[in-house]
Amino acid sequence: MRLLAALLLALALLTGCSDGSDPASDPGTSPGEERPEDTLPVLGRWTSEPLESGQTVILTLSDDNTYVAENECLELTGRWELTGGEVVLTPDDGGTQCGEDVGAPVELPPALTVDGDQLVPQGVGPTFTKD
Repeated sequence: MRLLAALLLALALLTGCSDGSDPASDPGTSPGEERPEDTLPVLGRWTSEPLESGQTVILTLSDDNTYVAENECLELTGRWELTGGEVVLTPDDGGTQCGEDVGAPVELPPALTVDGDQLVPQGVGPTFTKD
């Protein structure tokens, strides 16, 4: 009986009863594969530079990968993803903007490059600063 217990214990040890804490054995990534970027630095509230209308836009990036861009005249929503140091925006259909008497509608760029405490537009759009 003791011999059987010893054999079972040895077999368990040889088959690798590990807790998976060895980073080299992480099945989620393979050698050379990049891990997902840390989104913590970009989460939260960002304020745009003044637009032509003189207003600013508040861009809020939430941890559920949704965003809201808003001011007293605007509400645009969508989803965002951090890829290669860029915040890529995917807008929802629609949105709310004031009439034409307050200037051109606000356009968010398809991507914003993370530059320290700023989000710099790729193309047309305002630069945002972290609040």
